[in-house]
Amino acid sequence: MRIQALVLTTLTTLLFSATSLFAEIPEELENIVFGDEKRSTIVLKLNDLSFESLQAFSDFPYLMWPRNVAAAAALPYDKEGSAAWLNGVAKELGYSGFEVSFSRTSSWSGNEVWMFELTRKGLTLHDARIEVHWKDKRMIGIVNHTPGPVRAIEDLAAPPKGEEWVYHTRLNDDLTYDLVPARVTRQQRATGEEILIKANDKILTRNFRPTNGPQWIDPATAIFTEYVVPNGTFPDQISVDEGGIVWFSQPNNNAITEFDPIAETFLQHPTTGASAPDGMIVGTQGRIWSGMYNGGGLGVWDSIANKFSNYPASYGGPRMAVPVETTDGNVWVTDHLNNRISEFDPITSTWLQSLIVPTPSSWIVQGYEDTDHGQIYFTEYSANQLAKIAVGGSQISEIPTPGGGPAFCVYSNDKVYYSRWNEFGIGVYDVNTQQITEYQFPISGEQGGPMWIAPNGKIVTGTRASGYIMIFNPVSETFASFKIPTNFPGLKDGMTVDANGVIWFTESGVSKIAKLILLPLAPHSFSER
Repeated sequence: MRIQALVLTTLTTLLFSATSLFAEIPEELENIVFGDEKRSTIVLKLNDLSFESLQAFSDFPYLMWPRNVAAAAALPYDKEGSAAWLNGVAKELGYSGFEVSFSRTSSWSGNEVWMFELTRKGLTLHDARIEVHWKDKRMIGIVNHTPGPVRAIEDLAAPPKGEEWVYHTRLNDDLTYDLVPARVTRQQRATGEEILIKANDKILTRNFRPTNGPQWIDPATAIFTEYVVPNGTFPDQISVDEGGIVWFSQPNNNAITEFDPIAETFLQHPTTGASAPDGMIVGTQGRIWSGMYNGGGLGVWDSIANKFSNYPASYGGPRMAVPVETTDGNVWVTDHLNNRISEFDPITSTWLQSLIVPTPSSWIVQGYEDTDHGQIYFTEYSANQLAKIAVGGSQISEIPTPGGGPAFCVYSNDKVYYSRWNEFGIGVYDVNTQQITEYQFPISGEQGGPMWIAPNGKIVTGTRASGYIMIFNPVSETFASFKIPTNFPGLKDGMTVDANGVIWFTESGVSKIAKLILLPLAPHSFSER
């Protein structure tokens, strides 16, 4: 049976009004949405309670917080009462036809978080959830983790006895979704539980790793060292040059800063005006590239000539963000707000092209080159996709991912690994089979953040709740997890691994940079599987 559902893309026009150009997020809710402070807010009413909100994945509100703190008591500190309240706003939040019910309790940056699932005719909506955040039994925010405008729902007449089924999303050409039944198969492996979901003519494989299972690195061999940044605040992206010098951006201070890990000294270099250097990489020939988010172009610090240059964009109103240098010597840079990737030639100091990503408002984040096949992969956070373009090419193709908001990516051995900003693990796209496999982190409630690859092929990801370094072994398909010493709300954007395997990352919220060194395996530590 096929039940037509209203496409609610115009509903938000009636419900919402713009309030500010850039969001002022309550501190307890920061970094739930990628690029939250770069987005505009809207005002809406839910059950006569006024909220400010951000949209991320569709026209429906995603992150909401009450405008009047005292009025937040309208949502009772009661699980059944909260479920009833949420059922009353199903139309406004885009899950009409589904029933909200309490699932489990989690945490985020010191918040108590109640997770609610969506069910219909006995089937849950896969990966959908509503989060209600509490502080001292007071509601401080709601996260609407649903797919977006639903065009149609295909119901299963009667699930076969003993089988598990879920509703799975199928993206349409008009950027709406059909919800279709998909069978779930579970099986136990030596490394944990594996779930197979057959949907959309493909099989999504999701692997769950036990929280306290064997790890192939003894945590006692992990040594963290943290360094307080002496000048300015908010170290963001980080990279290491061939000489071992560490570089990081400071967008709040319009600076690119170098750190000598031997002398333990910092040297800050100003960028042009109110440029807000965003994403940053160390390139070849002593160049450190950064998107000038407020300065209108692509910035570069020449560490040999001790000179900064800013190359204005080839289009109006640019918000350039994260660069990537490819093997042909050119630099590509993303633009979140303008939905673009642009190619720059450092030899001629000219822009070669600027391309609009096919899916609107995809919030394209970061790119990484597949040097084996001559392709560049980019993450499309708000579209739940990867974008692909050939080195030297001009045609962009897109690859849907199962969800979770792809944020950062790396390539190795025919696979693109990407962090899932809104989910609890990483995704892996096989460029040959075009299949996607997901691996859940062994620590519950930790969402994916920055990512890089170690010289030995291990995939390193930082998490964003309590703050862990997760190291994934692609051979054994296992994680090693290491808790970052400083207690702060997780990592944001900055992570890299140097030529010696030292993991460097930024602790943006506490103005520190840090490194993790993994010593050789201790005699009684777990061996690789």
